[in-house]
Amino acid sequence: MSTTLIIIIVVIAFLFLLCFLLAIANFAYEKFFDSYKVMDNESIDKNMSSIDFFNFLNNKYFAGKISIVTIQKLGFDAYSNKTLYLSTNTQSNSSVASFSIIAHEMGHAMQDKNSKKLKHFAFLKYFGKILGFFLMPLFIASIILMFAIEGLFYYGVACLAGSVLIFLLALFLKIKIIAIEKEASKIALKYLNEVLDKEQVGLCKKFLNDARLSYWADFLNTLLAWTFMTKKNKLFG
Repeated sequence: MSTTLIIIIVVIAFLFLLCFLLAIANFAYEKFFDSYKVMDNESIDKNMSSIDFFNFLNNKYFAGKISIVTIQKLGFDAYSNKTLYLSTNTQSNSSVASFSIIAHEMGHAMQDKNSKKLKHFAFLKYFGKILGFFLMPLFIASIILMFAIEGLFYYGVACLAGSVLIFLLALFLKIKIIAIEKEASKIALKYLNEVLDKEQVGLCKKFLNDARLSYWADFLNTLLAWTFMTKKNKLFG
């Protein structure tokens, strides 16, 4: 096999891989919200509301110390500092989606109870946001110093290295949040198994997997931003 043919095969393989990753980056969010619509119409076959489920977990595992704050934006449910931020839809609709979301956010509450990983991550994210302001200025400065000003090439290299390190930190944090979300979903499935049958737990698991794919999409959107073919996202969002 000639060297030229090998190069062509490698280039084609790279392009196929790039297209596959771009597809995940651009369509994972739509897949999640499509899944959300389906699972939000799949009622839980139990005499238990979503708030009943929250209260059950809150009293059993957290001595009733977790509180709820109502938000309006759909799909932006979250946990922070012993508080669940739940949409009105999540609270009022006793569906597979609502139970999955509550179980997942209570999974984060358990992470917060058992370790400091969420607090450490929050600190790194805040630190990263500060560094993020310097990424583009450092990159622009590196180009100017390396190619436009004689005798300052190595200063330009240093600036370029700084911008690369900030970018790598952003990628590291996005991988870190995927691991945190995966663990929270694992805890969530344990909670869901306590109140739901096997079939409905399976639906919840599928929904949680679709949600986690959106975090992979966020990672890929950052990694592949240089293609200008991904959705715009926050570097340390």
